[in-house]
Amino acid sequence: MLWLAWFAAFLEQAGAIAPLSRQAEAIGHVWLNGIERVVLSIVMLRAAPSVRALRARPIHSARRRKDASLRRAVISAALRRTLRPKTLQARIKALSQNLDHLVARLVKRLPRGLTRRRAIKARRTLAPALTAPSGACLASVADTS
Repeated sequence: MLWLAWFAAFLEQAGAIAPLSRQAEAIGHVWLNGIERVVLSIVMLRAAPSVRALRARPIHSARRRKDASLRRAVISAALRRTLRPKTLQARIKALSQNLDHLVARLVKRLPRGLTRRRAIKARRTLAPALTAPSGACLASVADTS
């Protein structure tokens, strides 16, 4: 969290000299993306003892679990949106909030069962084979124009 305090002080001093350009704000958001990943990793590590583990799957499964999409699903879009306000100062404030609050929010949300932590395998259904229409069927669908 010391990173965020330093970055907030840097932005305040840089903004006192001249307003930040869009390019500087974009660079700031890119820098905060890395900090956001670290904060969310800490939140997930703190919440891990409270969450039921996934069963082990065979090493050579049909579809491997994608850890990036699993991480996004576990964190939830609402939590990611709260950590991504539009302005740099608001984003720094959101990232520097108490992590225990974020952990409690995550632990409360996961047991509801709405997060799919595994891939959904669709069953293959065989389509009925198309047969050529018979002569009797063609007579009933004659062109009347």
